[in-house]
Amino acid sequence: MLLTVIVFGVLAHCFSSCEADTPYTPKGKGSDVVADVVQMISDLDIFPTDHKFLCRVAWVESKYGTASGTYRRFYYGGIWQVDFIGYRETVTQQGLRKYWDRIRERLHIDWQKTSWSDLQKPLYSGLAARLFLARIPAPIPADVKSQALYWKEYYNTSAGKGTVQKFISDVRQARGCAAQPQRG
Repeated sequence: MLLTVIVFGVLAHCFSSCEADTPYTPKGKGSDVVADVVQMISDLDIFPTDHKFLCRVAWVESKYGTASGTYRRFYYGGIWQVDFIGYRETVTQQGLRKYWDRIRERLHIDWQKTSWSDLQKPLYSGLAARLFLARIPAPIPADVKSQALYWKEYYNTSAGKGTVQKFISDVRQARGCAAQPQRG
């Protein structure tokens, strides 16, 4: 009888919390979730190609949301670790209006009415990261070393703990959409 109760309890817990994360799952994580978010953003057809940069930022910043501290207390930057100041830029900069309009039209998200805590949902964190990058006049480079320099200058900045070498090293070890093609 006790074994039946334990098994039932485990099954009930799994049915309530073992479902796969989605781009809309608060505190969602994983390579499939990141790949889905990146595809959804790409499907908006408003951002220039990013040469896997958004995937790579998700990997370097949080290992697709699996790194401890990704969803720490009082920090809502999500998988892409978008800080509050960066998020505010995505909501207030009028030069982003065409992006807000497309996001509202295609994803039914009124970006200017979002809050930083919404970034705990992977899609919102990814959108915030991509909007933040859209403010930068320099295009996203194609090669990993140049992306590392770009990430450090514009995304992680001098205030962040990351280094160009860490970005390169992390991408070399990446799985999922951030991975470099195998050379053969």
